[in-house]
Amino acid sequence: MKYTYSYVLDSGIPLGGIGTGSVEIRADGRLYEWTIFNNGGYAERQEIRYTYYLDEMSSFFAARQKDKVRVLQAFDYYYGGNPYTLPWLKPVRQTEFIGEPPIAYLKFLDDFTISMKAFSPFIPLDLKNSSLPAVIFKMTSEDVTEFLMGIKNPFNNGKVDFKENTLVLMGETDPKDPRHNGNLCIRVLGEDVFGRYTERFDFWNEFRGKGKLESKSGNGNYGIIGGRGNNVTFILTWYFPNHVLTNGERIGHFYENFFRNCEEVADYVELNMDYLEHKTTLFHDLLYNVKGIESWIADLVGSQLTTLIKTTWLGKDGFFGIWEGYFNTAETRKNDSFPYTGGPVHTALNTIDVLTYSIYTILVLFPELAKRIILQFKDKIIREGTPEHIIYSLAFEENRVKFLEKVLKDPSIPTNYNKLVLTIREIVKETGKDPRGRVPHFFTDSLRVDEYHRIDLNPEFVLMWYLISKMTGDKEFLKSVYEEAKEAIESTIRTQTFNGLIYHTLPAGLEWIRYVNSLFSNLPRGDTNSSFLLGINLIPLSIQTYDDWSMLGITSFTSILWIASLQAFNEASKILNIKEKYDYETSVKRLLEYLWNGEYFDLWYDPLSGFRDKACNASQLLGHWYATLLGFKFLEDEIIKSSLRAIIKYNLKEDEGLINGAYPSGIRGRYDNPLNIPATIQMDSPWSGVEFYFASHLIYEKMVKEGEEVLKGIYDRYKVAGNFWNHLEWGSHYLRPLSSITIIAAYEGIRYDGFTKTLTIDPAVGELEWILLLPTCWGRIKVNENIINIKIYHGKLDIIRLILPKIPREIRINNMKIDYEVKENEIVLNREILLGENEIMELSF
Repeated sequence: MKYTYSYVLDSGIPLGGIGTGSVEIRADGRLYEWTIFNNGGYAERQEIRYTYYLDEMSSFFAARQKDKVRVLQAFDYYYGGNPYTLPWLKPVRQTEFIGEPPIAYLKFLDDFTISMKAFSPFIPLDLKNSSLPAVIFKMTSEDVTEFLMGIKNPFNNGKVDFKENTLVLMGETDPKDPRHNGNLCIRVLGEDVFGRYTERFDFWNEFRGKGKLESKSGNGNYGIIGGRGNNVTFILTWYFPNHVLTNGERIGHFYENFFRNCEEVADYVELNMDYLEHKTTLFHDLLYNVKGIESWIADLVGSQLTTLIKTTWLGKDGFFGIWEGYFNTAETRKNDSFPYTGGPVHTALNTIDVLTYSIYTILVLFPELAKRIILQFKDKIIREGTPEHIIYSLAFEENRVKFLEKVLKDPSIPTNYNKLVLTIREIVKETGKDPRGRVPHFFTDSLRVDEYHRIDLNPEFVLMWYLISKMTGDKEFLKSVYEEAKEAIESTIRTQTFNGLIYHTLPAGLEWIRYVNSLFSNLPRGDTNSSFLLGINLIPLSIQTYDDWSMLGITSFTSILWIASLQAFNEASKILNIKEKYDYETSVKRLLEYLWNGEYFDLWYDPLSGFRDKACNASQLLGHWYATLLGFKFLEDEIIKSSLRAIIKYNLKEDEGLINGAYPSGIRGRYDNPLNIPATIQMDSPWSGVEFYFASHLIYEKMVKEGEEVLKGIYDRYKVAGNFWNHLEWGSHYLRPLSSITIIAAYEGIRYDGFTKTLTIDPAVGELEWILLLPTCWGRIKVNENIINIKIYHGKLDIIRLILPKIPREIRINNMKIDYEVKENEIVLNREILLGENEIMELSF
């Protein structure tokens, strides 16, 4: 006997709504990682972390056709079947699995073939219907078939209740239990529907002989439900409102605003099935049925939509959170299949430096969620008089010196809070080192912020705020965060700039901290204190998203982000008619003077010490990529393209991917700078979230071949072992790779200014047909040398101006000719056009 085996089970397609928890279907046809119960990585009470009330052995599908029964999984005899006593109760010989989030297509191949379409409603711009706690399994067969679904009761001593065509699993729990007041439903749409409870797998002979089972309710370990036909649908729904934080606060789920139990969810899904399936499938087809580029690119781009289902929170009151990464190690989870990385032991929600790469995707799919992220951080920036303001004021050496002088004269200051606040206010006014306006890093498991250390967060916050405002055209949102954005900029200028650029001081990276600590590890508490004593500031105020990679002085990464944020803020001021403007041109000159080496921007240079690191950083142009998305620029085209070419030349490694940092000399595994510390893995590793952003930037600059080379590296690396839908960094299902959707905009050359209603279309390829995604609509765009054709399928597109690679010969809206004039390379329509669903705009050349 010869077997050919390929391990493709490390991830699958998470099914569920945004913020509802999920269940993951994989290539063997089984259902994994049931996080619908506020459990596992979903809930944060330590005593229930990583408790999975259902696992991949807790549910199954089966089918009967012409007196033959098959369990629809490519695994083993199970659920009562074995080669000895029930040899006919077999698993299928083979499965075929196509994972295309938000849909998984399966074929179960044996003496007869069963097809399954598994999905949850996922409709961009429709948050309610995309946050339903529901999964739909549509089973089809050429011949009439009896289908059956079995599921273990997730409640100890629970009850299985069968009502007409719905199986309800419920049970009594402790009020602290994450399952408390919850229930789980399976509804069947088909003929001859039956449902029952069972303690044992003793029903198979009855099912084989009759094709159905006697229906009854009761207390049982398993719920069984089935139906008959060529097309039978199972609707799995749940309702578990007891989502409680570590501090005891119940935030619940968004779905509680619409439903009271799982049966109401099932009623809603059944009633709206045509709409939910049509829109979800339409989105899927537009995303994956691409023309003009190879299909594997669309497959790769869509793969990271899993993150929006797998790792999101959506509270009853609308709080939205998305995990930076899942904590997954073989040591902490016995059924774990992610041995590669750790991740946040407690929740890290909405990590700003990581979101900087992926916010565009959230913005064009669910813009209200992108806005919520910014608004949730708005009130968390450091303000005067708060404990955070005191602590971070004293982190600066100048403030600390003066504080000690005052305490020597008045030792009561540290123990009198009002006096402490007044003292700090006087000191920061005198030194100018006022941290007011620093932006937090992320939300913890109690929805508190973790810290304000990182130097890149302020410009990133400004850039995300303005990108969301500009693409949605929401002037009220722009105005509502304007003062906080200004404070973020002012705070940076006051405390951490040198000659108009952000300046990094020691300790500047976690590796620097670890290395210094190791030199004094024999001292009491030397493992925690020595690095801060030997640094400049008492808190590591200069680390950034590459937090395990030390950078000193002026860096290319933060400098270019900073310049972009200044220009973005200037635009915002102009839109709001506010005379507030920052000089970014001097900063550009300093950037070129300090870091431009004629080929790319050096990693960092410290003008005070003269130390330099000439590593080539894959993210050095992140700020200019934002400028591209926003439609402005501050660096010459040749400088941008030279830097992009250098990153390809030095950082793209065969059979590895695009590593974060590389030296022209080829040195790997150590630093070529005077800091005298060993390099950590961050520099020498590929992060797919960085690779997606970088490929997007390449394609926007018409460097398509190079962009596709980067994408192919990601594709080849992650298709192995079924990792395709689970990208890793600090934890699994990492947030940064959600930047994948920006690849679509890059190929299409899409930019949208919602304030002026200006749509830019500048395709990177000569012929293309793909999905169009904007914060107000989605549809299809078709491009060739003769036409640009846009059809809207959901939402509305408001247009007054067009920016195109050439002047059109004719513009038609729904086949009606529209007059226009050309003003400074812009096409200005003679009237505002509002394209609605199924309406078409065609430009002829």
